[in-house]
Amino acid sequence: MKTKLKIHKWPSKILRKKTKRVKEVDQVIKSILDQMYLLMKTADGVGLAANQAGLNMSLVVIEADGRIFKLVNPEITQREGAINFKEGCLSFPGIELDIKRSRKIKVNALDQEGKSLELELDGLLAVVFQHEIDHINGISFIDRVSFWQRARIKHKLRRIKKSNSQTLES
Repeated sequence: MKTKLKIHKWPSKILRKKTKRVKEVDQVIKSILDQMYLLMKTADGVGLAANQAGLNMSLVVIEADGRIFKLVNPEITQREGAINFKEGCLSFPGIELDIKRSRKIKVNALDQEGKSLELELDGLLAVVFQHEIDHINGISFIDRVSFWQRARIKHKLRRIKKSNSQTLES
């Protein structure tokens, strides 16, 4: 399956959608994960969720701390501690926000071969995983900030929306 993936920007409706679980890891899913990874790298990102690429699937790719993850149906099973981290997002270009996240997490997922994984993550990796898993649950990082923080970036959100609608029209 060769589809042309592109990064969907705010306020695309697919970013608000909880994605569907993947029933089976087959060649199509492996190919999609590889395409998502290339899209993420091309956009200079450290993580990408399938719905950011326009796909209603519970898939995430991440490259951080020198490690590459291509995951199917990832879920956070345990959280510990707290950390504040300045985050950006490929679907919200030009916006960085301080987000409070769990310092340590455990994640259950399938790898790109369909094998079950349990990952224990902390620091940067824990933050990136939480950000991407939020995406597949229909949650964007702007949902994690106060009304006042959101009000301060309203002009940037309008600019993204405007540039997004111009792209869709052309």
